Amino acid sequence: MDKNMQQNKRAVVSDEKNIRHLGQKLMRRHRNLCVYMLFGFVAALINTVAFMILHQWWHSAVVISNTIAFIVSNLASFYFNQKAVFINNVDHEHSTWHKLVAFFTYRIISLIPDTLIMLVGLSWLHLNALLVKIIDQILVGIFNYLTTRSVFQKQEHTMIERAKIRLEQQKEKHEHKKSNE
Repeated sequence: MDKNMQQNKRAVVSDEKNIRHLGQKLMRRHRNLCVYMLFGFVAALINTVAFMILHQWWHSAVVISNTIAFIVSNLASFYFNQKAVFINNVDHEHSTWHKLVAFFTYRIISLIPDTLIMLVGLSWLHLNALLVKIIDQILVGIFNYLTTRSVFQKQEHTMIERAKIRLEQQKEKHEHKKSNE
């Protein structure tokens, strides 16, 4: 019985080590996404609070409230992304002004569905403003992450080239594993 307990302890320690290693590997691989989600939440919170103050308290029109909240939160978001989110594999070839213009170009594109979601949710469906804004921020946030990466990170390969490289790496791992068996 004592021998079984020792084996079980070793297995648990080994499992914990493997789980910790997997967690560290996932964090390294998806660090930007995790940090973006944290700061994206802060930017969405800024957007939501600004919108609610303008629309609910000051009774501004939906489009005006949404646009002002958009500008304020995206200025904060640009700063967060520049200083804290995208710090690995950074694009140093373009100036901050160039990145700001590219960033706001993508974000203006996202303002269209952002405003449409707010108008439909509030004016047509007469839903709760806070609920609509939260749904809006989640949907627009997904689009924003995908476009924001392209502004701040150096793009060495196209998406198709990266997929081919990953497939080749997986194939090599599989062949290496087979040769060791």
